[in-house]
Amino acid sequence: MKRALLKSLCVGLALIIFSAQAMSFTTINTVVNSDLEIASVTDFNETEIYNAFTEVNSLVSYVQENDGVTLSDLEATNNELVSNISSSAAIALLHDGDHEDTPPIFSAFIWGCLLNWVGMLIVGLTTGFDGSQITKSAWGCLISSLLWGGSWWYYTY
Repeated sequence: MKRALLKSLCVGLALIIFSAQAMSFTTINTVVNSDLEIASVTDFNETEIYNAFTEVNSLVSYVQENDGVTLSDLEATNNELVSNISSSAAIALLHDGDHEDTPPIFSAFIWGCLLNWVGMLIVGLTTGFDGSQITKSAWGCLISSLLWGGSWWYYTY
C-alpha cells in the first residue's frame, strides 16, 4: 500500500512539473506585442545618440590637440569641458560594494538550507550581520525546516 502511494505521489509530482513547464512555455509564446510597442522599439533616431556625444567629442579633440593633458589637469583648472564629467562614473561590472558582504562558498540561502540556524549564524558572522543576507538565510532555514518537518510527518504518520 505504501509503495503504491509513493508511486502515485511521484507520478503526480512529475505531472505537476511537466504541466508547469508546458504552461510557462505557452504563456511566453502567446504574448503579442502591439504595433505601438513594436514601433517604439524599431523606430529610433540615431541623431539623438550622436548628439549625446558632442561634449565628449570636443573633449577628445582638445586632448588630441594638447599633448600630455590629463583629466586631472583639466579638473584642477576647472575647465568647462569637464564640468559635466564625473571621474567616478559607473563602469560595467565594477564592484560597487553591494555584493561585498556575501558569505563564503555558498549563498546565504544555501547556508540557511544546509545548516539551519547554524548557517544563519555563519552568514551573520561573515557578513557583519547584514540584514538582507540574514533574511535570505532565514528563508533557506524556513524552507529546509518545512521540508524536513513535512517529510518526517509523512513517514511517521
